[in-house]
Amino acid sequence: MDRFYEFLAPLLEVGIIFSLALVLVFLIAGRFYKYWAVLAYVAWELVATLAFTIADVIFNGSSPEQQDKSAQLLYARLYWTNDVLVDLFRFVLVILLIYMVSEGSKRVSGTWLAVIVAAALVLPFMLFDRDVRVVEMGSMHFRFPATLWFQSTSELLNFGAAIMNLILWIKLLASRQRDPQILLVSLGLGIVVTGTAMAYGVRHLLGAREFKAVGYVIMNLSQLLGWLIWCRAFRPAAKTRAPVKSAVSSI
Repeated sequence: MDRFYEFLAPLLEVGIIFSLALVLVFLIAGRFYKYWAVLAYVAWELVATLAFTIADVIFNGSSPEQQDKSAQLLYARLYWTNDVLVDLFRFVLVILLIYMVSEGSKRVSGTWLAVIVAAALVLPFMLFDRDVRVVEMGSMHFRFPATLWFQSTSELLNFGAAIMNLILWIKLLASRQRDPQILLVSLGLGIVVTGTAMAYGVRHLLGAREFKAVGYVIMNLSQLLGWLIWCRAFRPAAKTRAPVKSAVSSI
């Protein structure tokens, strides 16, 4: 499975980057002020994906004799830090979408949604052991939690986002005035967070190193599908020509 993923990973990575770039272009060309949070997220995701792809080639693509172990360790910690930030961003996006479709509703309070976000920020530090590690780069010292803390936090955030997205879908389907665009945005985001949560679950269950690629395949495929749905959601509407009036009227 690892060899299969090594072949498939570059193709999926290119597809993810291309679809994210399309979403960014469509958002900028359209009325992005309505989805400013989505625009910020897509820009961050795209830049981070490009940056870490290049960094991976630099730090992990060279021969073992030329690899800088300290730089590799710092890269890994920064990678997992960004992963948690991205997952938190997705969780907040779901909350913002719920607030958007519930605007004016007395049943959904902005205060309670803010409390949910605050809980998502605090719970990982209460539930999981950080086991702080020090990474040395020359004279500089960086302190990061262990990799397991990052993975557990990402899994928690994605499961939470999947549950909140389900609540969003129930609310959208119950509404008489459904916004097709928000439905597609919610669908794409729901696939991404659900697929990512499943990927972490699979990796925890299988555990063995040769099966870890299964989780990455699930994660990358769900991201590609989710961003393609976002391409459909934000694609500018095609301009239709007005029908030409016939010179001959039928009787």
